[in-house]
Amino acid sequence: MKLKHFHYGWLIELIPMPTGYLFNCWMPGEKTGFSDRQIYPTFVQALTVAKRRADLQTVSLSLTNFLNQSYKLCNLSLPEYQALEKSVFNFVKQATRTDMPYTSTLKQANQILCFYKNTTSQIQIARISNIANNFEQVVFPGEQLLFEASPEAELEIHTSDTTSAELANKILCSQLQVL
Repeated sequence: MKLKHFHYGWLIELIPMPTGYLFNCWMPGEKTGFSDRQIYPTFVQALTVAKRRADLQTVSLSLTNFLNQSYKLCNLSLPEYQALEKSVFNFVKQATRTDMPYTSTLKQANQILCFYKNTTSQIQIARISNIANNFEQVVFPGEQLLFEASPEAELEIHTSDTTSAELANKILCSQLQVL
């Protein structure tokens, strides 16, 4: 079963394998995508690398598009334009070769994969605060959230309006486990 996550316009598919997770990143509605075809030991590691790759691809596409649209307006010569374009390409190429550091907290044996969906019409803040996890994420209406946590962790759901956030619910992560 592919797990799907949206990140700044990219659809990230995480594919469970016997020894970990692969990722594919796609722009919805387009036939282009990318993957490094590596297997990452945990869901969080695969998602972290996929988000980083999506960010790099976004920067590359944005800068290349900007150069294509404005190099004449910026009085750049063709060699200057080509040098900038090559520099962007080389930066992304080098950055994708850089290994992501793995923190030991992601390799703890007692982690479970959890799923939460914001079924309300309000923006929520999901937070784990009863253990040393440092997890907090904004969850928009209808958004689905996949994360790893220990079974005894509690996911706090805070509802948010323009002036404050209020604790709305506490859910034991063992109840959110993906089976």
